[in-house]
Amino acid sequence: MLCSAAGEKSVFLWSMRSYTLIRKLEGHQSSVVSCDFSPDSALLVTASYDTNVIMWDPYTGERLRLLHHTQLDPPMDDSDVHISSLRSVCFSPEGLYLATVADDRLLRIWALELKTPIAFAPMTNGLCCTFFPHGGVIATGTRDGHVQFWTAPRVLSSLKHLCRKALRSFLTTYQVLALPIPKKMKEFLTYRTF
Repeated sequence: MLCSAAGEKSVFLWSMRSYTLIRKLEGHQSSVVSCDFSPDSALLVTASYDTNVIMWDPYTGERLRLLHHTQLDPPMDDSDVHISSLRSVCFSPEGLYLATVADDRLLRIWALELKTPIAFAPMTNGLCCTFFPHGGVIATGTRDGHVQFWTAPRVLSSLKHLCRKALRSFLTTYQVLALPIPKKMKEFLTYRTF
């Protein structure tokens, strides 16, 4: 699957086998500017100028979670910036965290099971972010051509999460739902519960 965001309020999911459109995901109120799949490909996140990150199930098109950027009170600096338009979103390598960059001069780190950021870092002119493939570091790029590196949470994934990640690497949501296992286990494996 491939996701494309073209500055519209929606994103498109494409089949890389048939090169055809699978579905259009709608839910943002402004232009979508960034997207990323989780390491197991079971989740898709999209970031928009509407200050929201939406977490999707790419197989069903279901919206699983909404993360809203709000202004820190009090602001981390004495600036007048009240805009939180998102610029970038990315998953951590183990799939337990997200990083976002917004116009409010902050890098935020989110834990998937929480709806509020767990860490903040001040930055100026943020444009994009990505995690180091082995974790522990986030790189951010700025509109003036600079790159900054930040320490990111390093965690030892639970056995439960590692099993989910391994299964979801080759099972779609529909395949998980068809398994003869308890409902609570299906909800966990499809990220309906964290």
